[in-house]
Order: sequence, then C-alpha cells, then structure tokens
Amino acid sequence: NARGAIMPDTIAPQLLAFAKTSRAYLDGASRRKMIRFVRSCWNADGGVRGRDDRSDLYYTVFGALCLKTLGGRIPILRLWRYLQSFGDGAELDPVHMYSLIRLRTMFPISSTRRNQLTRRLQDYPAESPYDIFFKVISAEQLNKEDRPKALLLLSSSQTTPNLAAAIVVNQNKNEEAKALLMERFCPESGGFSVSSTSRNADLLSTATALFALTVLKADMEPIREKTFEFIESLWREDGGFCAYAQDGFVDVEYTFYALLGIGCLMK
Repeated sequence: NARGAIMPDTIAPQLLAFAKTSRAYLDGASRRKMIRFVRSCWNADGGVRGRDDRSDLYYTVFGALCLKTLGGRIPILRLWRYLQSFGDGAELDPVHMYSLIRLRTMFPISSTRRNQLTRRLQDYPAESPYDIFFKVISAEQLNKEDRPKALLLLSSSQTTPNLAAAIVVNQNKNEEAKALLMERFCPESGGFSVSSTSRNADLLSTATALFALTVLKADMEPIREKTFEFIESLWREDGGFCAYAQDGFVDVEYTFYALLGIGCLMK
C-alpha cells in the first residue's frame, strides 16, 4: 500500500458507517418511504432492477446497501437464490464480478466460493480510479496492476468520482486534494459537478466528493446547507432519488448516493 493509505478492508465498512449517519437526519416517515421504494425495485428472481426491469448484480449491491443503511429487511432467501444462479461468475465482466463478490460477503457459508472469485480478480485490472474504488469495496483488495493507477490520480483533469476515489484509496490528506475537490462545488445549486469546468451538479459527483472530504476531515459548514438542499431537491415522490435536477429517473444507486451524501454532511 501507499504510505498512509487506507487499508482496503476498512473502506467498505467506513462507507456504510458514513451512510448510516443519515438516519440522524431522516425522520421515520422518510426512512419508511425510501425503504418501500427500494423494496419495490426488488424483482421476484431475487435481484434488483437497474435502468430497466431486469435484475442486475450492480444495482443489487446498491439495493442491499440502501436497506442496510436505512435498517430495512433484505429479502435474503430470494437474494441467495439469485446469487447462486451465477455459479462461478465465468461470464461476468469485472464490475458485475465485483458486485457478486460484495453480495456474497453477506453469506459466510459461501466464503470458499467467494475467495475463489476474489483470486480470479487478478485477471481483471481496473480501468479507472472509480473502478479501483468499487473493486476495493467489493473484493477488499488491490493488486499490483491497480496500484500504480491509484497513485497517479491527484490531478485536476480527473472527473470528480475518480478524484474522490483516488483520495479515499490513497488517503491523500493534504490541502491540494481538498482544494481540487472544492473547485467542483457549485454554490448556485449546492452540489458538486463532474469537473472543475462544469457548473452542473450531479448526485454521484456530490456523494463521492463529500465522502472524500469527510475522509479528509474537511470543514463542511460552508457548504452544508446548500448541499443538503441540492440532495433534497433530487428526492422524488416514490421515495427514490435521481441523478440531477432535470432527470426524472430514480434508482437504488442514486438513492444510496443520497444517503451517503446526507450521512457525510451529518458528520
């Protein structure tokens, strides 16, 4: 690991712990509404739907994270059957392989198969810092091919999710890292944009920036109120969250990003 870097096996628990802090902000009715939304996305086959009606391992990770964050009950038997249908994951791409491993951490009985899948990830070097971040929270490992990518990231040319992922994986606790992130804050809307040249805030950039800033122990007070307002503006009537102001589509991924963002602002 890089000197001072977070150990990979601490990132996933930290992410969930920060998200759970959102419970201090949400009242009971709001939590129940969000739980109903997430459970409505769970299909009969045991997976969670994504951008269409089909179950998807990637979105199932976020569905499980949402329910864990909110204190909702995960349909564990249906989920087990869904995961079993993928066998050894031979046909899966890296992101869905990471997702399968993350979900199988919920079932200690499947630890042998999960460890076999984790060893296979050596054949799947990550392509971006955010890939590295998702790989770490899923498989809790970095291999030697990933590590140089994770170390080269502190750059204004990186997208906000990539920059935030680099900061978290390497724990770049310095003012440069903080300044690069704060360049992406949009005071008009209250969220963070995908780059230093864009003024259009989105929830993925906002949540990942807030997570990295919380890791950096940055002072949130100057941005807290406006960012709360931005996140709340993306909450839709059915209980889910969408990606940006003009977006009408809600899903469990962005609902988890909302919970993570709120939780970080409560720290």
